[in-house]
Amino acid sequence: MLDGRCVLVTGDDPGLGGAIARGLEAFGATASTVALADLAGHAGPVDVVVHVPTSGLERAPITATSPEEWARRCETVLRDALTCSRGTFALLRSSGGLLVFVTPTLGMTGAAELVPYASAVEGMRAMAKSAARQWGRDGIRVNCVAPSAEQLRSAAGAWSPDVGEPALGAAPAGPEAVAAAIALLADERSPITGATIVVDGGVVMVP
Repeated sequence: MLDGRCVLVTGDDPGLGGAIARGLEAFGATASTVALADLAGHAGPVDVVVHVPTSGLERAPITATSPEEWARRCETVLRDALTCSRGTFALLRSSGGLLVFVTPTLGMTGAAELVPYASAVEGMRAMAKSAARQWGRDGIRVNCVAPSAEQLRSAAGAWSPDVGEPALGAAPAGPEAVAAAIALLADERSPITGATIVVDGGVVMVP
């Protein structure tokens, strides 16, 4: 599906980004991780950029969240997404392509002790829709892929999902399933943009 396509994966967890990159390579892509600060200056053609934010996945009651913690766990996550968007536009504005934000489903469902991160994720989904409208004329599509928050938590590159039994009895999504959704979106003939594709085994279903 992705033969000959170049994919860059950004984010603050190299282990998780690397796992998704390896999943994309299974579909034929040339995929690698890159630091946000190095994105815009990347040499060579790029077809797809994937951004995977995990900082801020720390549980705390909202009443115990200081302004400083809100800035670190929400505003920093959004600023990183903005940095990724700007860098991606610089890379794709002349050739078109795809930007994907990996946004866990808690942005849609809410999370009692992850309010800053959930707010940031929902902000990223709004950013994706707005960017999709603005950049469509440049041939750039922007979408979100949504696993569960538990599936994003990783340690040394290992996934540790804790989502209970999926509604459809399917296995919870791992890096390979996230990569499969991205590969589907990356089809150059695809008209899908501004959308969120949920890949959590059927736990969260949206129209």
